[in-house]
Amino acid sequence: MLGTLTITPSGDACGAQVQGVSLAEPLDDATFAAVSTAFADHGVLVFRDQHLSETDQIRFTARFGEPDVYVLSEYRAPAHPEILLITNIQEDGHNIGLADAGTTWHTDSSYLPVPPHATVLYAREVPVEDGRVLGDTLFTSTAAAYDALPDALKNGLEDLVSVHSYYGKHAARAALGRSDRKAPKRDEERALQPVEHPLVRTHPVSGRKALYVAQGECVGIVGMPDDEAKALIDELSQHVIDERFHYRHHWALHDLVIWDNCQLQHLAIKDYALPLRRLMHRTQVKGTRPY
Repeated sequence: MLGTLTITPSGDACGAQVQGVSLAEPLDDATFAAVSTAFADHGVLVFRDQHLSETDQIRFTARFGEPDVYVLSEYRAPAHPEILLITNIQEDGHNIGLADAGTTWHTDSSYLPVPPHATVLYAREVPVEDGRVLGDTLFTSTAAAYDALPDALKNGLEDLVSVHSYYGKHAARAALGRSDRKAPKRDEERALQPVEHPLVRTHPVSGRKALYVAQGECVGIVGMPDDEAKALIDELSQHVIDERFHYRHHWALHDLVIWDNCQLQHLAIKDYALPLRRLMHRTQVKGTRPY
């Protein structure tokens, strides 16, 4: 299989397309080694025209580590709890999946003590208007953003610890009219208390450093007055999402995209609405505690 594999960088600060492989079949060790190296190098990998069952997607996800289960249970696929439904589809007037997912810049589940290392998104339905697929996803390289900082600022950030909050994230989305999520159940709420992470994290594979901060989900910095912390969080968050660090993914039906939460943030472009339907199956890989 390795002989047909090609990996083409996007030419942007992150992202690459992988061709010559079908994820409906198990990857042999040599092919997976090449894919894994490309993943650490580019942060986002795109596999076009993949025709996958739910078990195929879970198997591919598991090659990168133990599949994780999203904290809110009501939006998981009934037969496969490893799969989270990302969709605007409704039944009886209720969302069958997360309809507000990704509508502000963020890194997945940073509000958990051990956030997921990788996220996998598979396009089962895409919204098409006048022959054009809507609902792009923007990615930004937080590693490239860190690299672009002046050395003096890097040194000042090195030992800072920020506070990440699930409720902060969704309060920010609600203020923008982008969140209609139900309140968590009691056991889920216990798993969603604020957590502390280093403001600059180190990639567990490459050792590369990256900024780990986003407006809304970061609500403070340990030991820093609130007004100073907010000003620094806002400044760094705006720096991270500078267009210099972007890759924009234009979805097609049956795309599978995997991204590295250790070195990326992303934003879903919500430029469609019912009756245009979008259905994505999301899986994720357990990570390690940020350091």
